[in-house]
Amino acid sequence: MKRFIWAVLIVGFVLFSLSPTFYELSQKEKLQGRSFELVHNYITDYNFYVSRVRQGMEGRWTVTERYTSEPYSGSLIQIFYLLLGKIDNHAPTILMGTTGVYHVSRVILGLVILSLVAYLSRTLFSSFLWEVIAFLVVVTASVWPHVVPVGDTVRFGGPMSWWTLMDNLQRITFLPHLLMGQSLLLFLFIAGGSVETLKRSGNTIVLGICAFVLGMVFPPGLVFVGVGYGVMMLMSFFHYPSIFKKNLIPVWLHTHVLPRTLIGLISIPSFLYFFLIFTVYPGKRLVELDILHPLPFQFPEYVRALGPTLPLGILGLILVFFLKDRKFMGVVSWVIAWLVCLFVFQYIPQQSPLRFSEMLPHVPLGILTTYVFYMIWRVCSRVSSLSVVKTDNNSRVLSRVFSQEYPQGDPFLGAPQPASPAFIFIGKIFSLTVPMLIIVVGLGVMVSSFLWQKDFIDQKVAAGWPPIAMNNIIVYPVTGFVDGLIYIEKNTPLDAIILSDMTAGNYIPSYTGRKVFVGHHNTVFLEKKLQYIELFFQGNMVNASQWLSDSGIGYVFWGPQEKQHGTVHDLKTVYPFLRELYKNADVTFYAVK
Repeated sequence: MKRFIWAVLIVGFVLFSLSPTFYELSQKEKLQGRSFELVHNYITDYNFYVSRVRQGMEGRWTVTERYTSEPYSGSLIQIFYLLLGKIDNHAPTILMGTTGVYHVSRVILGLVILSLVAYLSRTLFSSFLWEVIAFLVVVTASVWPHVVPVGDTVRFGGPMSWWTLMDNLQRITFLPHLLMGQSLLLFLFIAGGSVETLKRSGNTIVLGICAFVLGMVFPPGLVFVGVGYGVMMLMSFFHYPSIFKKNLIPVWLHTHVLPRTLIGLISIPSFLYFFLIFTVYPGKRLVELDILHPLPFQFPEYVRALGPTLPLGILGLILVFFLKDRKFMGVVSWVIAWLVCLFVFQYIPQQSPLRFSEMLPHVPLGILTTYVFYMIWRVCSRVSSLSVVKTDNNSRVLSRVFSQEYPQGDPFLGAPQPASPAFIFIGKIFSLTVPMLIIVVGLGVMVSSFLWQKDFIDQKVAAGWPPIAMNNIIVYPVTGFVDGLIYIEKNTPLDAIILSDMTAGNYIPSYTGRKVFVGHHNTVFLEKKLQYIELFFQGNMVNASQWLSDSGIGYVFWGPQEKQHGTVHDLKTVYPFLRELYKNADVTFYAVK
């Protein structure tokens, strides 16, 4: 029965997270004059990741950068998506295959990550009731919500709604590479925090391999795990009383330090690889991007976005320290590592501290929030009386009360006294009511998230303008735009470099597999290239033919966004060296003579 309940909870929340996707699929037939696309999260990043999946389906084993025009042989950056493309290369079209693999991986990894959260809850709590409560608190953990009137009803809103990870519904089946990294992170904290697991050298090697994979899939995650393991080793040092007097340092080194150090050593090659890759283009652009366009991060807003599990989780952390509860020291180290990274990376411009909001802080905070009320429940359930006795060893007293080491009478507390039934009843009701309230509010935020996303989809379906997504307005592309992409895929060489503006440049690599001059914020020298694009499509570039040749550009895509740069009706009248290959009502495609 318990397994059935866990299965229902895990599958239920994954399906709930996918409800906006199901709703969007149900609206497909309502589109008129536009092409349906199952974009996830945000269009620019979605096409960027799907283009990597496509490379796997095309047979590549390294990732080449098709969102910039510079020559590039390939690397292992985003290799995870390329490997996803190896899974299914039998789809009717590559586009269908990449879309299917991307979304199926969201489902599978969503199930994995919730299964790991359930396992962690079962490991830490000895009561099935509290295992389920801990799981629900973690999964539904939400922002401090505010009520937003919408017509005749109300919904929940909250701070940092622009950062998808703050959305407790969407984060369950979020970006595949992030879910993969978070799953490995969870596993490494669960297994790496267990002394029993680390005792076996074979387990240490397995964990080292997992850490290496984490570094390849999600490099910031490996940095975070390294900080977390450092915190674990430091905290474990203080678990040994009189460590110097009793010469327990060798035991501490063998039990806690050496296994985790070995894990780190096995994972180092991935760190070194990315360190080298990020020193040359196009990988260097990823570092530049955070410097040139830092992600906004303000602690007051982030604190509010973390919701009630932040103060209650910190309270649980203090309680764990007070009681010296070793069982929960792993999640405590997780929270401390997260706080350390948030603080330290304020002063490292190459990496925004906001990236460390991706390290699942709601998991340890949710566990520690539950721990507070779990301990209240234990007091009410197991203690006959809490006599007030003056002592300077409160930690020892309280721990003995919880563990009932002296059922006949604690030498510090005296003989047990009859408990007040009212005290026990009120304590139990309180210990259950607060976490249940957190869960109910969290579910309300989830429902509101679905309704907000539903409205967004309805607006996309009804939109008559603009013809394609641009200027931060997201719509389904007009049919002629996609027809132009289909022509490119079928009638241009694989090594072609195409000139277009940002939107078309974002679609071309994922739809056709061709390289573009610009198409994503990761494009090398993007800011300078956008100036060239504007000058060219305005029809004002004097040495356009020479510039195109020097840039290796063989084709020009002239669509809705490109036409907005000027009043030119036909680029051939300005640039006679262009030869028209394809034309419809929305786009014209030229070859450079």
